[in-house]
Amino acid sequence: MKTKPAELHEMLEDARELQALGLMSDDDVQEIAARVSLREFRQRVAAVRAMSGSEIKAVRARWGLTQATLAYTLGMTVDSVSKWERGEITPSGPVLRILNTLAVKGPDIFVI
Repeated sequence: MKTKPAELHEMLEDARELQALGLMSDDDVQEIAARVSLREFRQRVAAVRAMSGSEIKAVRARWGLTQATLAYTLGMTVDSVSKWERGEITPSGPVLRILNTLAVKGPDIFVI
């Protein structure tokens, strides 16, 4: 059963009331607050979407990036990018998150 955000906040408020009465420890209330915060954060962050080799190549082409430039941006090798695009291997979760972000926002997000 999924808990709705409003229910989570009610539970946190109940925990704080129990804490004020001395019936719940500070650590327990902090743990509940941390879990509520994490749940809200996960709802705001887009899920990582798997990308095929042709999708990776299309993202790279859309933004005018060479395989070498994409590899440098991701901290990977040109060989890895080439293998992704040929479908020989797939990028790991963290790299997929960066590729998803690149697909939506473009390479300027990496410029400091």
